[in-house]
Amino acid sequence: MARPDWFELSHEGWQQRSRSRPLGRLLLEAVQNAFDAAARSVRVTLDERAIHVEDDASEGFADGRLVYTVFLSDKRGDPAKRGRLGRGLKELIAAMERARVETVGTTVLFDAAGRREEPNERRAGTRIVLTRRFDPDELEEARRVLRLCIAPKGTSLRVDGQPVRRPDGVLTLSSCELETVELVGGVERAVTGQASVALYAPRPGQLPHLFEMGVPLQAWDVPWHVDVHQRVPLRGDRDGVPERFELRLKALLLESMIHRYLETKDLRADWVHDVIGRFPVKTSVLDAYVSRAYPRGAVLGGTRRANDRARQLGAHVIDAASVSHGAYLALGRVVETADDYVRRRAAEFGGAEVEPDETQRRFAEAVRWLARRVAGRVVRVRFFARDPSDAGLLEDATCDAEAKILSFNVRGPLRFDDLLDPHTLGVVLHELAHLETPEHDHRFIDRLQWLAGQTSRVLAEGGPLLASRLRTGDPDG
Repeated sequence: MARPDWFELSHEGWQQRSRSRPLGRLLLEAVQNAFDAAARSVRVTLDERAIHVEDDASEGFADGRLVYTVFLSDKRGDPAKRGRLGRGLKELIAAMERARVETVGTTVLFDAAGRREEPNERRAGTRIVLTRRFDPDELEEARRVLRLCIAPKGTSLRVDGQPVRRPDGVLTLSSCELETVELVGGVERAVTGQASVALYAPRPGQLPHLFEMGVPLQAWDVPWHVDVHQRVPLRGDRDGVPERFELRLKALLLESMIHRYLETKDLRADWVHDVIGRFPVKTSVLDAYVSRAYPRGAVLGGTRRANDRARQLGAHVIDAASVSHGAYLALGRVVETADDYVRRRAAEFGGAEVEPDETQRRFAEAVRWLARRVAGRVVRVRFFARDPSDAGLLEDATCDAEAKILSFNVRGPLRFDDLLDPHTLGVVLHELAHLETPEHDHRFIDRLQWLAGQTSRVLAEGGPLLASRLRTGDPDG
């Protein structure tokens, strides 16, 4: 049961609260009322002494109390209407020193003497005159906000006489399931509604914004203006949406656009990473994201050793530090880690051990001599047979630093009859450097460079005779 005498409104507090809202946001309350009334023309003029908002809707306010009764609204049950709480216009008026609202048949005046009503001859639409001293900067900011509006088709919006052009359309998504707001019996309820969502290219100099039925709500990091064609949930200050709604809408855009409309450069944007990391997107979306955002053969970074080995095997390692923890977990649903990749490929690359022939035995002896003479290490040499993988990868050689075993693939391009063949010698020195470290880091590079220099010195001092003996596998003569 209503208790009208329980509370009183502090007019001073109401005015202070209303004036704390930006002027542009307050003026949007009047503009959205005109949009909801299906006005064909809406005109806003601003100067330092007064602001005028006028529309030509076929009807004005059906009930004069809607102009001054806080929380009284005629839009409560319809999610296709922008207003909901019955206070927007009243906040706009409260933020002024004087106001005049001319609607069909009635004019409501607000001034120092209070509020009064007068009959008028107006036959259509509403004219609002707002008076106080306006700062030039707040007027300019209000103009900027008003020029963001996307008027309904068939409605023209003019600000200081200049038409506000609708931005160029990019795409319209139909039947999108999004949270909306209904008011039933005076209670605001969140429900799921089906709505179309329109994307527009921002006009030059504009930041992309999120809109509710053509009314800008907040700037955001998506590259388009996005207009939701139904009532959306708002934060307590009514100047933006809750984070959960913003994230759901971004996820809807990603899911709807990733297969046809988004390019690789678009997928590197922060808003995409935000969705991947914080919203449970479909596996098909993750698959499409990975295939478009990363090179073929991408794996998630793991231990440093596994990352290095995965790169050796031809994988593209996604640096774990470059993605959020949430994104790492999400990508793990469709991408294997470097550690898992290395284990899997090790099984694929097992290869059968081969008994060396005479040429390969001489090669093995030359490698063992080079390891002792140049690297100061005693190693064992084995041979294996392995074909290229399905991805076309072929390992020439491997190094087991712990067991001190160098293994060479007899089906690769190595010249076992000539250790000093440039490619073959390079592979041997590469594997000898891995006796120092399994990584391809600065330590490895320094070791490889040192081995190359040491080998050059030994060959130069040994002359043609040593070179000949190395080729025959009898370096000690």
